[in-house]
Amino acid sequence: MEFDLCLDYTNSFPLTRMVSEKTMGTSVEIKNFFLDTLDFFFPNFCVLCNQKIHRTFYSICDDCLNQIEISTEKDLIEFYHNNLSSHGLITHYYARYEFIRDGKFQTAVHNLKYNRKSLIGIQLGIELGKELKRQSWFNEVDIIVPVPIHRIKKLSRGYNQSDFIAKGIARVTQKIIDNKLIKRIRNTPTQTHLHLHERIENVKDAFKVVNKEKIRSKVILIVDDVCTTGSTVNEVARTLLNSGARKVNLSTLAFVKEKDFSLKV
Repeated sequence: MEFDLCLDYTNSFPLTRMVSEKTMGTSVEIKNFFLDTLDFFFPNFCVLCNQKIHRTFYSICDDCLNQIEISTEKDLIEFYHNNLSSHGLITHYYARYEFIRDGKFQTAVHNLKYNRKSLIGIQLGIELGKELKRQSWFNEVDIIVPVPIHRIKKLSRGYNQSDFIAKGIARVTQKIIDNKLIKRIRNTPTQTHLHLHERIENVKDAFKVVNKEKIRSKVILIVDDVCTTGSTVNEVARTLLNSGARKVNLSTLAFVKEKDFSLKV
C-alpha cells in the first residue's frame, strides 16, 4: 500500500486540525514560559539607556531605536558622490543611519564591535533590511557578502560584526549570505587617525576572493557597519569585480557625514 506523504490531512479532518492547533498552542505557551523564566533570572537591558527590555527586542529598546539619527537622501547622495562613485567600483549605496560623534549610534556600534553585543548587529541589520527592500536596485542582488576581518582580529573580538548585520538583512529580505567568498589576507592596522591616502594604501591588496566561480556574473551586496571614507569597501569591490562579479553594491548601517579622522569607528 502506498501513501502520499505530501497530503495535508489537517485540512481534511477538522478533529485532527483541532488537535494540531491545540498542540501548537501548548508549544507556544511552553516557549513563552521558558523565555519569561530566562528573562526573570537573566534580565536584558537596553545598551543605550539601561532600561529593562524583553529579550526578543535584542539589545536596544524601541524608544532608543527611534532616536538613532536617520540618514537623509540628500546626505547619502552627497556622501556617495564624494567617496564612492568617482572610483567607478560601487554602483549603488544605502545606509540607514548617520554616524555622529557621541550620538546613540556611536554607542550602539561600539557595543557591537568591542563589548560582544553581537545581537545589536542583527537588530540594526533588520532595520537596514526593511529599507533596502524599498530600493529599486536591491531586487537584482544575488549574494550578500559581509566585509571580512582578519582571522587574528576575529579571534580577538570573537566574531565579525558584519556577519551579524548581514544576518539581520537576510532575515527580512531572504537573500543569500556568503561570508567565505572573500577573505582578508593582510592584518592591516586600524584605519583610525589615518588620512584618506593613508587609508587607501593601508588596505591595498588586503583581500582575496576564495571561489571566483561563485561570484562570476553575480550582483554582490557588500555589507559593513560604518563607511567613513570608502577606502576599505572600495578595495573589497575592486577585488570582487576583478574576480568576475558583474556589479557591486554597498550597504552599511551608517556613514560618517563629517570627516573626522579621530573618530573611533
